[in-house]
Amino acid sequence: MDHRMERAESMFTGTAKSKVIADIHFGDEHSYKVTGEGFSQPLDGAQTLALNCGKSMPVNFNIIGTIIQTNFRMFTQYTGTMMYDFFKTSFPGTMTIDMEGRFSDGLVLTATCTLTYVKDTLICRCQLTFDGLLEESVACSDELSPTLPCYEVIDKGDKADEASSSLDLVWRTDLGGKYSCRLESVVKCGGNFAPSYHFIGHDFKVTEKSANNLHFAQRLKSRASVINYYKNQ
Repeated sequence: MDHRMERAESMFTGTAKSKVIADIHFGDEHSYKVTGEGFSQPLDGAQTLALNCGKSMPVNFNIIGTIIQTNFRMFTQYTGTMMYDFFKTSFPGTMTIDMEGRFSDGLVLTATCTLTYVKDTLICRCQLTFDGLLEESVACSDELSPTLPCYEVIDKGDKADEASSSLDLVWRTDLGGKYSCRLESVVKCGGNFAPSYHFIGHDFKVTEKSANNLHFAQRLKSRASVINYYKNQ
């Protein structure tokens, strides 16, 4: 375990590069290709990701961009020796992430993402499928806010080399309400050690977004922490 942590610390120092290749499906006849590049400072828990699509997507990029960017958990800041960093120590191997998202209006997302480390670059290949999307779906609104700050719950998975994640993503609507998605993930990395129970705080900031959903860039700061609860005696 110590050897894995030492190797991870040597790999994820300075500036790390990332690339995205994603196929996004809305029903049987509508598919979109999204590509992008990013940079991060893993020791500071900061990352920036810019995404592009060749045609305007029906779902707001504030949603698509955030769901894709949450896969880069290895850019989270883990300080001290408080916990084992399952995500950084998964490389230079392969990480697979299976996701299911359920939105507050009944929209359902299923996705599989694979991350590999090639020539000092993390490459994320994703397949995202949305079921139940309607023209009047809130996810299609141009007026959704950036993703609100949130906490992700990380725990052991069902197998020794798996981690589980639960994350509530929330966006404000133009009418003052909120639109949300409960995103559940299983993160797999063969031969790794499962993490202990902890949290990751995420703070999102959109830096660029085209009105026609063709381009999107977002900065994300993520920091891991253990939250202790005390009962009054």
